[in-house]
Amino acid sequence: MMELKIAVCDDEPEQAQYIKSIVSKWDNKVTIDMFGGAENFKAAWSENKNFDILLLDIEMGGQNGVELARDLRKTDEKLVIIFITGFSDYISEGYDVSALHYLMKPVKEDKLFEVLNKAVKNLAQTNKSLVLAVDGEAHRIPLSEIRYIEAQDHYVVIRAVSREYKTKMNLSEIEKSLDNGFFRCQRSFIVNLKFVYKITRAFIVLDDMTEIPLSRNLYEAANQAVIKFFPEA
Repeated sequence: MMELKIAVCDDEPEQAQYIKSIVSKWDNKVTIDMFGGAENFKAAWSENKNFDILLLDIEMGGQNGVELARDLRKTDEKLVIIFITGFSDYISEGYDVSALHYLMKPVKEDKLFEVLNKAVKNLAQTNKSLVLAVDGEAHRIPLSEIRYIEAQDHYVVIRAVSREYKTKMNLSEIEKSLDNGFFRCQRSFIVNLKFVYKITRAFIVLDDMTEIPLSRNLYEAANQAVIKFFPEA
């Protein structure tokens, strides 16, 4: 097991302690810090962005969990966010902040174990990168930061979180270097499933409202890929 630092953010002390106890059963070597609200966590985060996983209650006094997650995503794409909620109404908002999962209260031990195991796998994949020659220089692009990839004539354009890259390759070559977090939705496009907001018959819509063309015959496959990537709570 990799060394992990986990934050539990919940304004109900008993609930926070309960979650902490389950995490300790999952792995008694992880570091667990507890925060009584969004402002407490943001203060710690501004000092040191060294948390790997955030177990975040949604219904809190002051700033709620979804609002906190939106603030965090402005500067950090790698923190694994797992929402904890008593209401299913918020689930659609998870796409907006690339939440790994929703856990419904009361949280079940086996379900939290399952989600934490998935979080560890995702963190390991964060280190996976695409190495490309761009303008005569080698660039290393973390797979976790790639939003989508587009073929343009004899080039491929990689749209990442912070910038875009253009290299002389074909899409099939690039596809071989990707993992199962990516889906080829049309002859000229590949999307990173973590950034998917919704799927229509004609487009895959990303969390920034970018519309990526979707082949009509891949509509069902796209939905299945997203369901597998974002399992139900």
